[in-house]
Amino acid sequence: MHITHLKGRDMSQEGIVREIEVEIDGIKTKVQAGSTVLEAARKLGIDIPTLCYHEPLEPFGSCRMCIAEMSVGSGESKKTWISTTCTTPVQDGLIVKTDTPKIKKERKLILELHMSRAPESPKINELAKRYGIEKSRFVTLDKGESNCILCGLCVRVCDEIILAHAIGMAYRGIHKKVLTPFEIAKEKCIGCGACAYVCPTDAIKIIEEKPILRIENWDVEHEMTYCKECGKPIGPKVYIDILKEKVIVQEELYDLCPDCRRKLYKSALF
Repeated sequence: MHITHLKGRDMSQEGIVREIEVEIDGIKTKVQAGSTVLEAARKLGIDIPTLCYHEPLEPFGSCRMCIAEMSVGSGESKKTWISTTCTTPVQDGLIVKTDTPKIKKERKLILELHMSRAPESPKINELAKRYGIEKSRFVTLDKGESNCILCGLCVRVCDEIILAHAIGMAYRGIHKKVLTPFEIAKEKCIGCGACAYVCPTDAIKIIEEKPILRIENWDVEHEMTYCKECGKPIGPKVYIDILKEKVIVQEELYDLCPDCRRKLYKSALF
């Protein structure tokens, strides 16, 4: 289920940012209205595990690892529930408990499900060790071969930041997977590598075999461009061509790697 919250500052008519007092694991703090519980917890240095959270992207709440017990009110009017901290905005009087026995039990179950899909993931195995899990009780259809937990980060970074819309979720239930549109519209991929960068389980494999960059998951190949000064890879030609259309800089900079660009500017300044 896709859950999002509205970002942005909550301001009074005078233009002053409103602050809200919340309590997390017995610590009271004031945070900006519109912040999430996860942001408030991190401000306090409280560690809440996440797999599908990435700051530049809208919270999604798919991995469920950041769940916590939350309550407001008291007596007969008290309401208590469990929710993902990345998608829950703070509210006045909110009390949050992030590491109760109930939450630990729920996280262990969630982790076992993730382990069944991504048994080779260092990050997931590290979390499993933290929660005392040696082996998952569950086995998925692909027996963990994909190493993908369907967190959606790769799809969202491609849609929200890169704006390439090259990949998406297909099918349902245990058959659900990430694919290029209809498994044929591969030309939309620009080989930027953002999908692999945000993947928490290292499920996306990018291999460079000069002069070709291949993304195995999408069965995509791109011709690479290399620095004319030092020979280091710069990026896929299709990606560089897009940058040339959208980012206006000196033409010669597109033929240089970041290190050689810095050297060029340094020599120009001195």
